[in-house]
Amino acid sequence: MIKQWNKNKKDFVLKAFFDSKKINKDIIKKNNSITEMVSEKEAYIYLGKESEYNKESLMKTIQVLIGLQRTYLLDVESFLNKNLEEKHFVSRLVEAYVLKNGEVYSLKSKKPENKLNLVLLNLSKEGKEAFKMSEREAEAMNFAKSFQMMPNNVLNSVNYANELKKIFSKMENISVKVLTLPEIKKLKMGLLLGVNKGSEHDARVVILEYKGNPKSKEKTVAVGKGIMFDSGGYSLKPSNYMGGMKFDMSATAILAGAMKLISHNKPKTNFSVVLPMTDNMIGTKAQTVDSVQTSMNGKTVEINNADAEGRLILADGITYAIRNLKATKIIDMATLTGAILVSLGATYTGIWTTDDKDWEVVKKAAENKNELVWRMPFHEDFVEYMKKSPIADIRNAKNNSYGGASAAAMFLKEFTEGVPYIHMDIAGTAEQNGFAKGVLVKTIAEIANG
Repeated sequence: MIKQWNKNKKDFVLKAFFDSKKINKDIIKKNNSITEMVSEKEAYIYLGKESEYNKESLMKTIQVLIGLQRTYLLDVESFLNKNLEEKHFVSRLVEAYVLKNGEVYSLKSKKPENKLNLVLLNLSKEGKEAFKMSEREAEAMNFAKSFQMMPNNVLNSVNYANELKKIFSKMENISVKVLTLPEIKKLKMGLLLGVNKGSEHDARVVILEYKGNPKSKEKTVAVGKGIMFDSGGYSLKPSNYMGGMKFDMSATAILAGAMKLISHNKPKTNFSVVLPMTDNMIGTKAQTVDSVQTSMNGKTVEINNADAEGRLILADGITYAIRNLKATKIIDMATLTGAILVSLGATYTGIWTTDDKDWEVVKKAAENKNELVWRMPFHEDFVEYMKKSPIADIRNAKNNSYGGASAAAMFLKEFTEGVPYIHMDIAGTAEQNGFAKGVLVKTIAEIANG
């Protein structure tokens, strides 16, 4: 457990020590090494030269602190200098600790025990606020990560929607609605229905609404890709690309986690999410390549790649956000393209915006929350081939892999009806090596703060 304490106790106090002429000769002079002075009930962690101590050094120190094998009382003030504020140190440490030690879904029969207590001593008012905020943010990330980690034989569109309804119905300031298959058909969400045709589980759409400023007509709506498992459909993925496809619903989990934070933060803004859910499977009823489906907004789409399904369900979600929720700004988030990995690897999330000011908002929010984003381009060249279908308004994929991430963004832009639009491709950042990351939970909540 990590906690605050304002009084000394019997446990060892751990202090940071920088290199100086006054340094105790018994202290081990190796970065992040700890020396215990048993008679004094004190321990010292050596951090090298104070002038060279920076944010990168801090993160290495934090990895040591959250991995300690005994309880320490942390003298927070000793870790601070002119380049490192208390709130920054506290927020980074608390987040790292909770993300490492918090509960995340697992079916392992034996779970690791954490006996470490890390106690932060004598925090200021600002430090205590940073502690509480970072704890809530990390818990929201773990909430998202738990859903991300669930295998598709445990979590499907129907029970996922039911679980979200159960959770959010308990929150006084969040309204929750679940669209079932008859309602989806009535709304003529043909693209979502097309992807769902091969699934044994009915599609669902979960809508969560927060109204922090009921008098305002301004409303941001975020649409999240909820492909519970992506086989590629009849554009079947090779076996070595099939693993990890349970993570194709990550955006829905992340947006749900962000809504938990928004519910607690209570910003004076209006923010909603639309979460279309299905899996993309093969079978006698599954849609085939060359099919044409009609979207909720009336555009016809030729399916020339059944594995480009995420953009299809997002398109209907965007239309619902605009026409039914009256969105004045659209965000969508998706594990959308392998192409974004080629561009940005697993380091940055790709961001597209139709408005320069919206990019600045996203950039600032991400910087405030220590998350990495990179702006990517909209351009008509990326969608030119898709607009040349001989039998439909648009194809759902390019005829080659070049610029694939921007092509997907441009496809979705075709459904935004002129509403300011932000697109987030988290295919490279949602998970790494089979571990969910809960990326952008904090940034989305920060954007909602206005």
